[in-house]
Amino acid sequence: MKVYKDIFTNDEVCSDSYIQEDPFGNAEFREIAFEVKSNKRIKGNDDYGIADNSEDAVDGMGADVEHVIDIVDSFQLTSTSLSKKEYSAYVKNFMQRILKHLEEKKPDRVNIFKTKAQPLIKHILTNFDDFEFYMGESLDMEAGLIYSYYKGEEITPRFVYISDGLFEEKY
Repeated sequence: MKVYKDIFTNDEVCSDSYIQEDPFGNAEFREIAFEVKSNKRIKGNDDYGIADNSEDAVDGMGADVEHVIDIVDSFQLTSTSLSKKEYSAYVKNFMQRILKHLEEKKPDRVNIFKTKAQPLIKHILTNFDDFEFYMGESLDMEAGLIYSYYKGEEITPRFVYISDGLFEEKY
């Protein structure tokens, strides 16, 4: 299994157990980002065969049952809110950090990143109100944000990752 980690914090943020797709259904963005679909799962339903008579029990499940988004729960992502102005300042700094990283570690990616990143960020800014932002476990705002949005009538969000802000580790 491959786990994707943030290049600046080593936070685990995704794995290859999720099918990668073109971000926002746009193949042009695939060279610098990928999108995965999340699922909901039940957490905390530890049924040991003992009847739960609590009044808080719902649908025959214990009171401590929680519905979670699998990616958020598995990788301990935390939602954060940003204004459009705050996001613009963040993304400018983050993109410069990635560019510097690429110049040092992967110079063959520099031109691709320079040409493809701007349209991706423009798409995010244009649709800013449709996004929820997540941080990795370290809660470091200097690290990469993970972009979450709902596609159509889907009941779980999709998550978009900037590929050059991640590295793969095999387990």
